[in-house]
Parts: sequence; structure tokens; C-alpha cells
Amino acid sequence: MKFLALTATALLATTSIASATEALNLATQPKTIQEQRAYDYEFNRDEQCQGYYLGVKRLGFKDPCKKDDDDVNVTPMTVLSEYVVYFDFDDAEVRPQDERILRQAAREITKYNPREVRVAGYTDTRGSMAYNEELSANRADNVSDYLTDLGVSNFVVDEEAMGETNLAVPTDDGVRAQANRRVLVQFIR
Repeated sequence: MKFLALTATALLATTSIASATEALNLATQPKTIQEQRAYDYEFNRDEQCQGYYLGVKRLGFKDPCKKDDDDVNVTPMTVLSEYVVYFDFDDAEVRPQDERILRQAAREITKYNPREVRVAGYTDTRGSMAYNEELSANRADNVSDYLTDLGVSNFVVDEEAMGETNLAVPTDDGVRAQANRRVLVQFIR
């Protein structure tokens, strides 16, 4: 602020500017095109990439925080392998008959070292949506823990709670269906 006061004083002394306020305003104004552009593009730090650069819309420039479809590099995901584990009604515990499937999945994961292992839990339509969401999360978590106990690195495991969405067998609401009570384990490359 001392610098601005000195600059305003110097402007006041060397020019025919009428007031100190006018001199201070002149001292704070950008002098070059680059300074003007920097002033116009001052980033609004309170809204980091949720708002806009100041002046972007006014000057018609592209918002650097917004990604166009052309800017996004989408790498297609390839499912290398897929395993399905089923659950008893209203239960999230891995059944003994499905442990063999998870041991085979764990062997394959450690052998092929996929980029990602997606573990998605599902339910049938019996029960409320909120309850089924929680139940599917518990199922996915239990399968993920089981795979981790078998030596699968947990940093590659991505858990999803799908609830009663993406039914394997379409049913009406409130219907118990074994085929829908499942966890899908996919290896993604």
C-alpha cells in the first residue's frame, strides 16, 4: 500500500491530475495489454473450478475449468474376467459353496494383475431401496474383504453398492429372487 501511495503522490506531483483519489485510481490500473489480461483473468479463488475465471464470459474465452467432450480422453475398459457370488435372503455373509469361486477369482487376480477389480453388490427387490442399498454395500464389502484375505491387494479393488438396480432377473417390487442377490466381481484392464 505504501508503494501505491508513493506512486499516487508522484503522479499527483508530475501531472495535472486534480485529486489524490484520481491519482491512486490511475496507479492501480493495469498499464499494458498483458496486465489487463491478467487483471481480467484473475482467478476467483473462492470458487475454484466451480465458478469461472473473472472476465472469461465477458471476453468470450473458453472456461479452463470446464471440460468438453473433446477434451476428455476416455480409455475403453475391457472386462478380462467375471465371477458371480450369490447370497441367501437378507444376508451378506459369503456362503461356503461360493468360497471356491472367490478362491479361483483371487488366483486369477494375482496371476494377471488387472488394473482394477470391481466388486458390485446387488439385492432383489424385497425390502426398501435404502435397506437394499445398505445390504448390497455389506455384500460387496464382505466379498472385497474375503479377496483381500486371500492376498488380493486392496488398492485395486473398487466396491460399488448397486442395491436393487440392474436386476439379473427383472421382477416386480417386493419379489424375492435368488439370481438378483449377488456380487459381481469383474477384472478390468
